[in-house]
Amino acid sequence: MEITAFLASWAEATVAGDVEAAARLRTKDYRATWPDGNSLTSAEELAAIAASDVRPLRIATQVAEIAGDDRETRISFTLDVSAEGPHGPFSEVLCCSMALVREDGAWRARSFVMRKPAEPDGSRRTLRSLPARLRARLARPLRRKPARSPFQDSAYFAYAPGEDYALPLSEARAPVYDEADLPVPPEDLWLGYKYPAHGAFHVRTMLEIAEASGFTLQAGDRVLDLGCGAGRMIRHLAPFARSCEIWGADISARHIYWCQRNLTPPFHFLTSTKTPHLPFPDGYFRLIYCGSLFTHIDDLAKAWLLELRRLLAPNGRVYLTIHDEDTIRQLEMAPDPSPMMRFLRELPSFKAFKHASDMFTVGRDDLSQVFYDRRYFARLLDPAFEVVSATPSAYYYQTAILARPRGG
Repeated sequence: MEITAFLASWAEATVAGDVEAAARLRTKDYRATWPDGNSLTSAEELAAIAASDVRPLRIATQVAEIAGDDRETRISFTLDVSAEGPHGPFSEVLCCSMALVREDGAWRARSFVMRKPAEPDGSRRTLRSLPARLRARLARPLRRKPARSPFQDSAYFAYAPGEDYALPLSEARAPVYDEADLPVPPEDLWLGYKYPAHGAFHVRTMLEIAEASGFTLQAGDRVLDLGCGAGRMIRHLAPFARSCEIWGADISARHIYWCQRNLTPPFHFLTSTKTPHLPFPDGYFRLIYCGSLFTHIDDLAKAWLLELRRLLAPNGRVYLTIHDEDTIRQLEMAPDPSPMMRFLRELPSFKAFKHASDMFTVGRDDLSQVFYDRRYFARLLDPAFEVVSATPSAYYYQTAILARPRGG
């Protein structure tokens, strides 16, 4: 695969310290964000590779998600690095995302973000020498930057992790009720989607499916977009914001800060965590929707469904999208598959699990791609919800499930 080959070339150039080869894999406007929060241009990163006193011995990549098309795509992957440093050998696992563009027939990286996951007890630090660990312990009070928070690393995506930061002063904004007049986020917050066309289509589809069940939004209703990103869908609910209270929540603080500073008012936003709880009273929302959220929740899916039931009004609806058997059929039969489709259907785990599983996941945690047998997912909704409708291909190649509270 092209993407896999690109990452292999990237790793090979880094291990070899081949600055010229590494430069050919980057665009002129390339930016990298390193785990310490520093942002580097291509020239700065290449200079750091050339002058580093750390010698990479091995770099292995494991792709978790690819989203985009044959011209632009975004990949999420883990980077497993073994290296020799000034204090001895060490290894490290990093969670990464990279935006790629095709230039002159070849993929090149436009942006690259690396962050450290939370380290469990007995982690890879044991490979460092005892003197190195002791020096690090003694140096902690002298660090210029705050220490990274294990809670932040594991529970949500912090804004500028490990850094002191400030939000610039801003003026109060007047509400905007026409989505065409709302600001569009920078491209690195798009998560591989197209703004604003995809969001408009998905909101229109959702409202049509809900209306077919006899449900329409009324003045005074409250709505929650769970997993809102930078507001790709919520912005198209602007006309309803005149009379409805509409919230967006996401585990990415960077996306939420952008929303709070650009889309509030008329909408409201909060940074949530992976823990299945949200700070709202019982029955607060009449509509909750989750576009491509349960495609990334593995072990905690049932707990999150129960939390959504707690939050939903008795006469409300929950709208969520999943990978199911129809998704698998599209992945296998698509004549012109996207990079993400090609990646998934070539994975050994996907091939092994696809036709004999109630549920399976490719990747884990927030990098997972979760697939369900639709009948099993209906059982998972029970006893909190009953399925009103299931609409294949309502959200790209995902199936939309509309459900209502049992007894509602």
